Amino acid sequence: MKDNCSVIKDLLPLYIENITSEESKKAVEEHLKNCKSCRSIFENMQDNSKETLTFNNESDQMFQNYVKAYNRRSRVRTAIFVVIAILITLLLEIGPYALNLVFSFMLDENKDILVDTDVANYEKYMGKNALDDFVSKSGMKEDIFPEKITTGMKVDEYKMVYYNPFDPQWLSYLVVEYNNDDYQKELERLRTYPSTKYLGYYGVTGFDNDYELIAMQADSYNGFVYALDAHDGKIVYVEIIFSNYQMDIYYPQYIATDYLPEGFDATTQNPYALKNQ
Repeated sequence: MKDNCSVIKDLLPLYIENITSEESKKAVEEHLKNCKSCRSIFENMQDNSKETLTFNNESDQMFQNYVKAYNRRSRVRTAIFVVIAILITLLLEIGPYALNLVFSFMLDENKDILVDTDVANYEKYMGKNALDDFVSKSGMKEDIFPEKITTGMKVDEYKMVYYNPFDPQWLSYLVVEYNNDDYQKELERLRTYPSTKYLGYYGVTGFDNDYELIAMQADSYNGFVYALDAHDGKIVYVEIIFSNYQMDIYYPQYIATDYLPEGFDATTQNPYALKNQ
């Protein structure tokens, strides 16, 4: 009898898994009918098997929940990427100026931009006695501009814009109305200035027909300093100085486009920069 019990106990795990032969299955079932001890062992083994099954079911459910959560996260990430791609496409379609405006808004750069329209501060920003950040403007000379504002000069417009996020940049202009004698003297001074070539730099093709270029200092990397004859005793002085082939501010916001060279593009990722960097 004990020998039979030993055999049956060895067969019970296989019997529970239903992988015994038909002959062994019948032998186990017949033995369990008559052996209380083996039947008790069999019942305990069945209970343990149910606990294992429950654990496996719980694990399966946890895995299913994980898969569902992962799929939700994947859908959210995909949606975010699609929205970003659409925004970038739209920004590229509407042009570099709009792109600059968006980035300016995102960075809140305007809080760090100095804008001064008080001509009484002219010498703080121009000439040898200027403040430290304005003495040497990326090596560009400013002798096209008047050295100082005199009592005989009628200033119609003046603005100095300074911004230094990573590389400093300056944009300023001065519109002066002279009496006839001073106007002729200033024209003579500017027309004898050793002007440099400028066409082609940053897409520049010339100037508005209402203005005659009378002096130009241009640098293929740092920008322009120039003077325009607006006729009738009026002269416009402009400097646009930057580095790394671009301006980080939306410059048409600060200067009339009539004063800018035609075709001028120093926006972020402008064609001239892409070609030369």
